[in-house]
Amino acid sequence: MKHKKGVLVVSENFKQRIVGALVLIALAIIIIPLTFDFSGSREVDTQSQIPPRPEIKPVIVPEPVRPKNIVQAKPDEEIFQFGVDSAEQGSSLEDEAPALSPEGLPVAWVLQVGSFRDADSAKTLLKNLLEDGYKAFVREKKEGTGTLSRIFVGPDVLKKKLVKEKTAIDKKYGVDTILVRFEP
Repeated sequence: MKHKKGVLVVSENFKQRIVGALVLIALAIIIIPLTFDFSGSREVDTQSQIPPRPEIKPVIVPEPVRPKNIVQAKPDEEIFQFGVDSAEQGSSLEDEAPALSPEGLPVAWVLQVGSFRDADSAKTLLKNLLEDGYKAFVREKKEGTGTLSRIFVGPDVLKKKLVKEKTAIDKKYGVDTILVRFEP
C-alpha cells in the first residue's frame, strides 16, 4: 500500500485476497449453521409406538349336529339312468309291456348315439339321423371349460323297438349306442 496525496493505493493482488476472504466468510456463515445443530442435545425417544398385544379369549365351537329330517336330493348331473346293455337283453324284451314309474308315468327309453365336444360334429350327426327318419334330439351339458353335446334317438316306451334301431344305427353310423332311461 502506498499513499499518494491522501489517497490510499491498494495493489490488485491485495484486492483479490480481501474479496476471497469475504467470500469464504460468507460461505462459512451460511454452511456452518446448516451442518451443525447448535440447539443443544436432544433425547432420543426409545419407547415403542406399537400398542400392547390384546388378550384373545379362546372360542369354543360346538360340534355340528346333523338334522334328522334331511331328505337326500337327486344329483343334478344325472339326466338319464343307464338301462340294461343290449347284449344282456334276451327274449324277455319281446313280450315286455310298457312299465310305469313310481309316479304313475310310462317309463320311456332312448338311445344315446354319441357325445361330442365339437358342436358342429353333433349337429352333423343329428341332421343325418333326422334325414334318415329317426326321432333324434340333442342335449347340451356344461362341463369344465366347454359344452358336451349328447345326441339321442327316441324316446319310446317299447325297449324292443329301440334295440332294433340300435343295431341299425350302430351299423350305419359306426357308433356304439347305449340304451338309457329317458328322463324329461
